[in-house]
Amino acid sequence: MADLSTRYLGLDLPNPVIVGSSGLTNSVEKVLKCAEAGAGGVVLKSIFEEQILQEVDELADVAEISYWHAEAADYIHQYGRENAVGEYVKLIKAAKAAVDIPIIASVHCVSAGAWTEFAMRAEQVGADAIELNVHVFPSDPRRSARDNEEVYLRVAEAVKRKVSIPVALKIGFYFSDIPEMAAKLAAVGVDGLVFFNRFYRIDFDIEGMEMVAASYLSSPDEITIPLRWISLLSGELDCDFAATTGVHDGPGAVKMLLAGAKAVQICSILYRQGVGHIGTILGGVTDWMERHGFSSIDEFRGKLCQELSENPAAYERVQFMKLSAGEE
Repeated sequence: MADLSTRYLGLDLPNPVIVGSSGLTNSVEKVLKCAEAGAGGVVLKSIFEEQILQEVDELADVAEISYWHAEAADYIHQYGRENAVGEYVKLIKAAKAAVDIPIIASVHCVSAGAWTEFAMRAEQVGADAIELNVHVFPSDPRRSARDNEEVYLRVAEAVKRKVSIPVALKIGFYFSDIPEMAAKLAAVGVDGLVFFNRFYRIDFDIEGMEMVAASYLSSPDEITIPLRWISLLSGELDCDFAATTGVHDGPGAVKMLLAGAKAVQICSILYRQGVGHIGTILGGVTDWMERHGFSSIDEFRGKLCQELSENPAAYERVQFMKLSAGEE
């Protein structure tokens, strides 16, 4: 039997398939189902900075709060934050008690703020790692790329200073220089990078003349973007990589492992097929390994990364040389 065990963020996983942060991991019952289906680890559904701020504002009218005694205003804000964070901390603790696989806490944040305190509390109740889901959409022409990038670095540095458990950063590809940014994050001590975040997408309803949400589920062809960047960087940087977006089956997981990923995060395909599909993916990886004579993942991980390639330039090609074999 092929050995599917792997080591990601310094954590021992029975296999490289992690259920990503989503509605599939927002309760103990759902986490238990993921574990029973064979998941190697679970990232709990993110706690959102914006959500907490909104809940705090709902406790008191923002327009009136300036008339309050300063201590009363502080109490309202502290109470709202504590209530939201407290519920999430309970989820971490209960999930750890329910399953034997690693539990990774996740926070979606846009500033360092109080999240250092949250990370410490997550560690105290047993979280095996923290995944920081950070994104600053580069839509403001008055902010430079460096200004936006500094947010990521400040959040990562602040959290790393406060916790001893591993910290991963889940990022998108809206950077002017992905390799430089990844190198900077590795330099400040980030233990892992998750490539790539899949963001809310918009569409237009041309009959109703309004903006609407596009599909929130990924498709298999989206695997090509993280595949390229992980294969380019996994042999260069001293941190782990996890792949997400576009991994829907066993072959997809194998591709990411060949690129150098330590783990793959899946979500969309489980919404479509159910968490039982985890077993199908693991079966696909096992079948491939047995066909190619590999007894463990370590034997082939990274074999197709750029660093080991005899044709490294092919990984950086961005233009078609020919549209078809018959054209000059």
